[in-house]
Amino acid sequence: MRACLLFLGITALATAIPALKPPHGSPDRAHTTQLAKVSIALQPECRELLEQALHHLSDPSSPRYGRYLGREEAKALLRPRREATAAVKRWLARAGVPAHDVLTDGQFIHVRTLAEKAQALLGFEYNSTLGSQTIAISTLPGKIRKHVMTVQYVPLWTEADWEECKTIITPSCLKRLYHVDSYRAKYESSSLFGIVGFSGQAAQHDELDKFLHDFAPYSTNANFSIESVNGGQSPQGMNEPASEANGDVQYAVAMGYHVPVRYYAVGGENHDIIPDLDLVDTTEEYLEPFLEFASHLLDLDDDELPRVVSISYGANEQLFPRSYAHQVCDMFGQLGARGVSIVVAAGDLGPGVSCQSNDGSARPKFIPSFPATCPYVTSVGSTRGIMPEVAASFSSGGFSDYFARPAWQDRAVGAYLGAHGEEWEGFYNPAGRGFPDVAAQGVNFRFRAHGNESLSSGTSLSSPVFAALIALLNDHRSKSGMPPMGFLNPWIYTVGSHAFTDIIEARSEGCPGQSVEYLASPYIPNAGWSAVPGWDPVTGWGTPLFDRMLNLSLV
Repeated sequence: MRACLLFLGITALATAIPALKPPHGSPDRAHTTQLAKVSIALQPECRELLEQALHHLSDPSSPRYGRYLGREEAKALLRPRREATAAVKRWLARAGVPAHDVLTDGQFIHVRTLAEKAQALLGFEYNSTLGSQTIAISTLPGKIRKHVMTVQYVPLWTEADWEECKTIITPSCLKRLYHVDSYRAKYESSSLFGIVGFSGQAAQHDELDKFLHDFAPYSTNANFSIESVNGGQSPQGMNEPASEANGDVQYAVAMGYHVPVRYYAVGGENHDIIPDLDLVDTTEEYLEPFLEFASHLLDLDDDELPRVVSISYGANEQLFPRSYAHQVCDMFGQLGARGVSIVVAAGDLGPGVSCQSNDGSARPKFIPSFPATCPYVTSVGSTRGIMPEVAASFSSGGFSDYFARPAWQDRAVGAYLGAHGEEWEGFYNPAGRGFPDVAAQGVNFRFRAHGNESLSSGTSLSSPVFAALIALLNDHRSKSGMPPMGFLNPWIYTVGSHAFTDIIEARSEGCPGQSVEYLASPYIPNAGWSAVPGWDPVTGWGTPLFDRMLNLSLV
């Protein structure tokens, strides 16, 4: 008899797909666009191994008593024969199931594919009143049947996904909420989509693959390229700092599927800082080198230039010397003149945290965020929830102290100030450029980093989501022989203003009496901007409706 060997320390990662409840209703066939998960349990190579291990771990006389196994060690007890795994994988491949839709997990082989394909593969028709079903293995080919113990079919219901979207965000939630539906860009689209990374953030290819497999299976063949700027690198590895970079890239790729995505790894530090209560030590702490990044893009040839760029970084506007901020902003304007859309996260500090000027007067004030205040960028605030979608309390917004309000904002911002400007009079500059311009979901995004699935929130996620929709608009315009969208704001504040859901509930919060550095700072009771009808300084014009944007982008 073949010996049973126990191999411990297995490193294969198991990915759990939560069971979802089916919708109510009469039996019918699953929609062909629905997804399904098929779990195939293989015959174990040596079932006796389970009995032996369980005995030793549970017998008080055994030296291994109580030394329980970890997850992967326990799975190894029912490990199938290699030839069984190989045979089932060959069968799936011959049936047209891509390798990236197949996940080996110990005794199980999981397949995530279209419901119609899964049912054809298993030779049965699904009854929608039954939820998950165990399928008779007699429906399988004889050469496969001998390797299989059970087959389970689990529908991945759109309705249940939508219920989860009320608290957890995935690409499918965003595509449905913002009416992206089934739009697909050209596979060889010329509309390059750039994601910017600073502070040593290293976007990881492996994590993207796993994220797409789990949450955007329509795009599991997608990837991204990396370009070094100012000596920046994006090394691959589980221990690299990657949370910000991964979240940005994963949603850029999933939402802008088929548009090529490039990660710009920007090196360097900016220590030219005017300190305030939120950033005190200008030797150890630093700001992002926006100037070096803008210079790099401006030096690129036209055919190498991204058509939309998302920047998920920023800081208090008053930390930057005024001349530096204007130089960077002017360069973003130059990029706009070359047809590049610069999309920037509004920030996550509400109306401000330290809420004190750094000009020597120590005046209590709201603190805007740069580069979101630059008039040549499109700044993106955050929302949360669905039905209704409301402003996120952390979403930054307000009015610039460095940049005057541009003419294209006069009507919208003027209307806001006329109705609400007195509320925080004296704490902000009413003549300044108002921000954000738009908003998108920004709370509880599923993403992957350091080998784990995590949740993240912030306008740093809202920015790449909105930018991805602009990348798709550029693709659509390219198909019609039109140039890219370029500098977006004049369009957003006129024709494009009809392409947004107006967010009119909730408000931002800030000025709590303690700075980011935990220093005492001005407490301003109830400080924050409210979401109101029309443009407002927490959600801008609101959140995008891609189908409307698509039509209005051709006007």
